[in-house]
Amino acid sequence: MLSRIAQNLFWTGRYLERAESTARLINATTLLLLDMPRQTEFDWRALVEIVGADDLFAERYPDDSEASVMRFLVADRGHPGSIASALAMARENLRSARDLVPREVWEEINGLHLYIADEGQHVEHRLARSRVVERVVHGARHIAGMIESGMSRDAAYDMLSLGLSLERADMTTRIIDVRSGDLLVDESTDLRPYQTVQWISVLKSLSAFQMYRRHVRVRVTGPGVVRFLLADTAFPRSVRFCLERAGKRLLRLPMPGKCSTCVEDAIHVLGSADLGTLKGHRLSEFLDRMQIELSNIHNAIQARYFQH
Repeated sequence: MLSRIAQNLFWTGRYLERAESTARLINATTLLLLDMPRQTEFDWRALVEIVGADDLFAERYPDDSEASVMRFLVADRGHPGSIASALAMARENLRSARDLVPREVWEEINGLHLYIADEGQHVEHRLARSRVVERVVHGARHIAGMIESGMSRDAAYDMLSLGLSLERADMTTRIIDVRSGDLLVDESTDLRPYQTVQWISVLKSLSAFQMYRRHVRVRVTGPGVVRFLLADTAFPRSVRFCLERAGKRLLRLPMPGKCSTCVEDAIHVLGSADLGTLKGHRLSEFLDRMQIELSNIHNAIQARYFQH
């Protein structure tokens, strides 16, 4: 496979997962508000922190209002991490490689791109926003199903899957880092009874709530959620699962070398941490370390397969 085509497929996977994860995050956060006291102040800019776009947001918007944050995260084409931009870039990257994926995948991505270009302008209203992000999540799941059931397990599939796995692991660490407790401006004791609700929101933003209850079988707690989302070996959105999946995809590609080593290093860092004791600043430091490990994997893939 030409390195240019491989790179396009890799980034198609990353952008598709970015659009879906952002949509899930927005939906779960909006639903969280329904479970909190009416007087609760909500820091919408925390969602911008999750995607790591604080400086760009400050340049483009004069306030931190809900409407500004939603426009930035959903429809702003000047923000590379918005849903609209991610879908546009996924479409653009797949254009030159569309013969390597099922035709329905291209059609669904193109349809989602056009849908967001139109309906994404109305996300300031919560009802319309819910409809838009649910359509994105449904479309992304439809695309994933078509890829899994209709795409040959060749190098094209491996590259697409590799990009998706790295982006998913990246977003999971970001969501945990700016966990739901940090979204609340008021840290008073009045909100302590709602900590469980906030951690449930974190799980729901990753579609992990039902599987957490099934496999962990204890009440939802911060340490329990952290362990599940970082280290569970069976849940598809945990960081450990994503890393292991990326490692398997790399082993099928020619001479993965340093790429596989970087994945093994990341798994070692994850496995050697006592996740149940990580809280506050220590948890944030560990998640920063995992971000560095994921960046190392990305850079190794870039150097090995794309820079030719």
